[in-house]
Amino acid sequence: MKILITYDLRLLGSRFVRLKQIINDNFPNRWHSFDTSYIVSTDLTTEQVRDLLLPALNANDSVLVTELGNNWSGIGISEKNRLLLES
Repeated sequence: MKILITYDLRLLGSRFVRLKQIINDNFPNRWHSFDTSYIVSTDLTTEQVRDLLLPALNANDSVLVTELGNNWSGIGISEKNRLLLES
């Protein structure tokens, strides 16, 4: 399944570094699609992904984890990232 992880810019400093590290360590098939978003391919549920990210967050941070479907369109998407979206 493809999951979109997006986070609020209040997530700065060491928490931001920690969040990126958790994502990089757990999702080898990922795309840091925009400044505050990742698209990852995983068998985990959205709740499991959210829970995995919790150690990097505090009460001031906002994160949305949602499942992506197969209907999408875009401009300027590399072949590698198109393949991730189409998988």
